Amino acid sequence: MYDFYSIIAYATRMVQIGKICVNKGLKEIGLTSSESDVLMFLYANGDDIRQDHIAAGVEVSKAAISRTINSLERKGYIVREQRDEDRRAWYVRLSHKAWVHKEFIQKQYADLVEAACRGIDEHKVGEIVDIFKTVVDNMEEYRVAQGT
Repeated sequence: MYDFYSIIAYATRMVQIGKICVNKGLKEIGLTSSESDVLMFLYANGDDIRQDHIAAGVEVSKAAISRTINSLERKGYIVREQRDEDRRAWYVRLSHKAWVHKEFIQKQYADLVEAACRGIDEHKVGEIVDIFKTVVDNMEEYRVAQGT
């Protein structure tokens, strides 16, 4: 039997510490980690994406993504628009402001990873990434098997 208490505790703590650190850095430009998660998704996947696809991509509820998108729009980081061919869907594009801050936002995550990997051999880091990928694949398979 796996020590699931330790696995859950360490995984949860890693996420909590990561969010605290990223939020501290992003405060300088008025963003939260939830908002930057959306921006990072758009940077990685291209912008001009349907809002519901962003919700699926960052794996949060449609209601939560709607609040985050509204906040990003108010802050000037994204632009939302509807299209004549589908008036029910909202499309999201990165604004000039988002592109200006891209390097700064990405650096918050890069610095966090650098700090997390301090003192760990690069080869070991690669092994850890491979293990994380396997864990994510296993969890995704379990999620699908449960019908969620």
